[in-house]
Amino acid sequence: MIRAEQRDEALITFLREVVMVSPSEIEMMRTRPSWKDRVAGVGVQLRELRALTLYRFEPKKVKTLKVPTLLITGSRTASPQLKAGIQTLMKTLAHPTLLVLEGEEHNAMDNIPQEFAGAVTKFLLDNTR
Repeated sequence: MIRAEQRDEALITFLREVVMVSPSEIEMMRTRPSWKDRVAGVGVQLRELRALTLYRFEPKKVKTLKVPTLLITGSRTASPQLKAGIQTLMKTLAHPTLLVLEGEEHNAMDNIPQEFAGAVTKFLLDNTR
């Protein structure tokens, strides 16, 4: 699709089939000013995904992190890989906090920016005192 200059369709396919974003979430994403930049950068996202296949998670290294860590997900996140990654980090990190944003999918920072920023700010303030 990218070679055929169908970048918009390539991004939609990537979001739907790889990230597992729902059609309604994709439609919301398409209304945002950032959509054109996402379309322009779809090739970069695919290269990053390929690079991630080379990454090997090393729990021993992660266990050495002693700082509090906030993990954020949406209750409607569909990707089994994202869910498994969160669960692995919850089991591995020394001080994890999981925040599940009810009713949200992959883009809560765009859909509910005030609530998202408030949750991150609260976590940072609670963990820097």
